[in-house]
Amino acid sequence: MNYAALHFRDLALSSLLARDGTPADQPAALLSSGERERSHLIAVNKAARQFAIQPGFRTTRGLARCPNLLLLDPDFTAEKSARSETLAFVDSLVPDFELTTPETYLLDLSTLLMASEADWVNQTLSASNYLALPLQIGLGKTPDLAHLASLCPNQADPLTLKLANLALAKTFPLPHAPVLQLWGLQTLADLAGLPRQGLAERLGKELAQLHDIAHGKHHRLLKLYRAQDHYHITHQFEDPVANHEPLLFMAKRLLKTLCNRLHHHQRAAAEIRLTLAFDNGAANTRKLILSEPTLSPDVLLRTLHTHLETFKAPAPIEEFHLELIPTLPRHAQHQLFSRGLKDPNEFADTLRRLSKIVGPNRIGIPHQLDTHRPDIIALSPTTPDFKTPLVPDIPPINHLPLKRQRPPIPINVASEKRGRHHHPLALLTGPYQGPIHKTRGPFPLSGSWWENGWQQAQWDIELQNSILLQLAFSPPKKWHLMGIYA
Repeated sequence: MNYAALHFRDLALSSLLARDGTPADQPAALLSSGERERSHLIAVNKAARQFAIQPGFRTTRGLARCPNLLLLDPDFTAEKSARSETLAFVDSLVPDFELTTPETYLLDLSTLLMASEADWVNQTLSASNYLALPLQIGLGKTPDLAHLASLCPNQADPLTLKLANLALAKTFPLPHAPVLQLWGLQTLADLAGLPRQGLAERLGKELAQLHDIAHGKHHRLLKLYRAQDHYHITHQFEDPVANHEPLLFMAKRLLKTLCNRLHHHQRAAAEIRLTLAFDNGAANTRKLILSEPTLSPDVLLRTLHTHLETFKAPAPIEEFHLELIPTLPRHAQHQLFSRGLKDPNEFADTLRRLSKIVGPNRIGIPHQLDTHRPDIIALSPTTPDFKTPLVPDIPPINHLPLKRQRPPIPINVASEKRGRHHHPLALLTGPYQGPIHKTRGPFPLSGSWWENGWQQAQWDIELQNSILLQLAFSPPKKWHLMGIYA
C-alpha cells in the first residue's frame, strides 16, 4: 500500500465535543444556523446514529427519536482551531500530503520506512489520541482507493477495502443516481460488477471513471498541500483623495508587485478584493471575480478602473487595501479550425460596462428552457468556457426555416369550431390577409399547469398566394401570427 487516507469524520461537531469533554456515548448533533425550532441537523455523532438519526433531520424529529440528544450550535473558532491541529498532526507524519477535503488528508507513504503497514496504522492512531477526535484510516495502492477505504463506515480493517460497504447515494453525489437506483445498484461493489464499456456508453465517462477507481485502474498524482501565501498590500494617502485617479495611479505600481510575487510562486490571480477606507470612518469592500486567471497588471488595473468608474464614494478616500486571490494558471490549447475568445478578461470587462448601461439582469447567455412551449428562452449569467468549441449534440433538422414574430402579432381569424378545436378559415387582420387555401393541424401544446399554465393549438396554413404561415390559437378566442415560413 503506497497511500493512506486520514479522515476526521464530522470535524465541526467532533471539535466541539472534544472541547467540552463530552462522553463518547452521549448522542449529539450540530445545528444549522437560525432558530432551533426551524433548524436542521447538519452532523451527528456515532452515538446519535445508533438512534437512526441522520443529517438533514429537523430538530424536532431528532429529539423525537432521542430525547437526550445534545444540540450544539456551530463554533467556527473551535472548528478553525481543530483544523489547524489536524493539519499540524498530518504534517508531522509525512512531508508530502494532499488536503483532499477539509476533513480528509491523503498521504504518500512511499518515502517512509515502516516495519509493517498495520504497525504504522496503530502508531498513527496512538499518536492522534491527544486530538480527541474520531479518526478513520484507510490504505490503498492508489490515492482514490485509500480515500474510499477511509470513508467506509465501521471499517474494522483499514488494510482491506470492502466496496459493498460504500453506498452510492450517500458517498457519491452522482447525477445518474436515480437511474442507478432503478437498476438496483446500491453499493460501489454493484457498480464495479458491471461491464465498463456498457456503463460508459449508457451513462457517460463519469461512471466509467468511477468504475476504474473501484478496480484500481485510475492512478492520479497528489495535489501536494503547501501553506497558502497571502498576496495583499495597503496604501495610505497623505491627504484624502476625492476621485479615483490617484488611487489607480498607486494601484498600478502595487499590482505589479503583487503579480511578481504570484509569478514567483507559479500562481495567477482569480479574484480582486478591494477595500476602501473613507475619512468619515466608513469602509467599502468589493470582490471582483475575473473571467480567467491572469498575471497581467494591465488586466487587473482595467478591472479596477471599470468598477471605480461607476462607484460613488460617500467621502474622500484615506487608504485602500488590495488583495489578489491566487489560483493555478490555466493553459489551453487552441483549436486549428475553430476560434475561441482571444481575451476573455477584456470580453468580461466589456460585459461589465454594458451591464452598467442596460442593467445587471439584461445581459447573459440565451438558452432554451426545458419546456415544450415554443420560442421560450432565458438568460443565464454563467460564464461560458470560451476555450472549448461548441459542438452540437443533435444534428440539425432539415425543415423550412421559420421567421418568428417577436412578440407574436394578435390577429382576427374567421374560424369554425369542429370538435374541441377552432379551425381557421380566413385571416381578417394583420400583415397577411385572405382566405386560407390549406391547413395542417391542429398541434395542441400545453404545460406548466402547476404554476401559470399555458395552452395553445398551432396551425400551419397556406394562403391563396402560396404564403406559408404559422398561427396559434389560445383559449378562449385569441389568435396570434407566430411567424412566416421561408
